[in-house]
Amino acid sequence: MNAIPARKYARIFSFAARDQAVYLPAFLVRNLFFVVIVFVFWSLWRAVYSGRDALGGLSLAQMIWYLTFTETIELSKSRVLYQVQEEVKDGTLAVTLTRPYSYVLSHLSRAMGESLVKLCPLLVEGGILATLMVGPLGLVLIAAGSLVTNLWLLVIGLLAFWTEEVAPFYWIIQKFIFIVGGMFIPINLFPAWLAGVARALPFAFSAYWPAYTMVSHSSRAFLTGLCGALLYIAALGGLASLLFALGRRRVQAQGG
Repeated sequence: MNAIPARKYARIFSFAARDQAVYLPAFLVRNLFFVVIVFVFWSLWRAVYSGRDALGGLSLAQMIWYLTFTETIELSKSRVLYQVQEEVKDGTLAVTLTRPYSYVLSHLSRAMGESLVKLCPLLVEGGILATLMVGPLGLVLIAAGSLVTNLWLLVIGLLAFWTEEVAPFYWIIQKFIFIVGGMFIPINLFPAWLAGVARALPFAFSAYWPAYTMVSHSSRAFLTGLCGALLYIAALGGLASLLFALGRRRVQAQGG
């Protein structure tokens, strides 16, 4: 990556957040169904918990807050993969490459700026009570989970250098996050052998660990989630840089 002062990427982040804020009312209207989702979860899990005090170490209240936070991360993700795909397909990538900053870091900064604007009102809407109850540690992992998710999207977007259409790859990764990442069902409820594997996969750090930390009051869960998230942020960031370097070489080899 180019050695560009961090303030330039901070500026890209702030510009993206400002631009996204313009569309915030429309975003909130589109996501009114977030309330419906939480109500459906509450109705479903209330029936599942009938006669039980806890499942997988979580009470019914903890389960609803857990699902609220996983949905918050999912609904706040950016569309960076489609932005990269369109730049590759329509040729504007050639102009972007002439700019004096890292392509990967600039898109990641823009994606996180967009996600932050979406994330904050969703947290207020769905999680203000839980935030007051469990403190700020889980919020750190929610930010880390959003970064992991956006890095996934950036990596998928960079596959456009080879495939042009990246939506199928996104659908696959999304379903992994839904299922083995604990988006809809906490990993605590998985069979022991599967739970052990799922907790270590990168998908869990997009959903399970941030949400579980918010409801479990566990410093151990926070430290585990933070260390794992940092590891996968570094790995996915390296993968994104590698894909961009290979893709750029491919573009230059083909003459534009």
